[in-house]
Amino acid sequence: MYDAHEALLAIDQHTATIMACLLITVIGAFFYFVIAMTMAIKQKVYVVPFIGSAVFLWHDFTFVLMYDQWFHVYNHWWVKMWWFALCGTVGFEVLMIYQVYRYGHKELWPNLSKRAFGAMVVLGTLGIGMMWALVKVSLGDPLFFITFAVTASFSVPFHTAVMSRRQSRAGQSIAMELSTIVMLWSLTGAFAQIAPFFHSPAYLGFVAVFTLWPLANVWLILRLPPAAVSRENPVARSNAFLATAG
Repeated sequence: MYDAHEALLAIDQHTATIMACLLITVIGAFFYFVIAMTMAIKQKVYVVPFIGSAVFLWHDFTFVLMYDQWFHVYNHWWVKMWWFALCGTVGFEVLMIYQVYRYGHKELWPNLSKRAFGAMVVLGTLGIGMMWALVKVSLGDPLFFITFAVTASFSVPFHTAVMSRRQSRAGQSIAMELSTIVMLWSLTGAFAQIAPFFHSPAYLGFVAVFTLWPLANVWLILRLPPAAVSRENPVARSNAFLATAG
């Protein structure tokens, strides 16, 4: 898809604009994570769907583990800055998976014990990690450009699925949906200056669809009833709210 050394040279030739795109992306990501965690604590539901959280974790943790590659092999400011940024996001992502365990038990597997549900969360996280590793090694994406774009939008379809199941705004945020668009476009703004692949129909089609999908999620959020949550069973109470409203 691109040559790593040529890509880094192109970054050096467009430092100011690419740096601006990088900062916008990082701010958007932390905005997304902070909203997700605070909303989960307030509403007592998990906010970022489990598969999305696990993919985020393995993507960022893989990058962090490749310290030697970034600081000694490439030795370039772009990958070094991403390393520092992703050290922070890994912490957020571990907490988001913990929130699935803490708040998702009664919603996802009420017939399992808490311990069994926790084991399923751990097993699922490991399984997603192995799938992530298989996909990653098969891509010609040495600097994570493609996977940055994919993970920025990865949770969007799963937010749709969660809304479909809950039938309320529980755990949904318009600001989070819009932040995925901001991240995708800021990444694209950087990558378009780096390699021709990011002008290709395949990539631009991906950007178009995952600009529209979060907007569709916003449309759905605005048409759902407010979240009605409780500490005991947030989704059951939300369903009871809908039943009485109907």
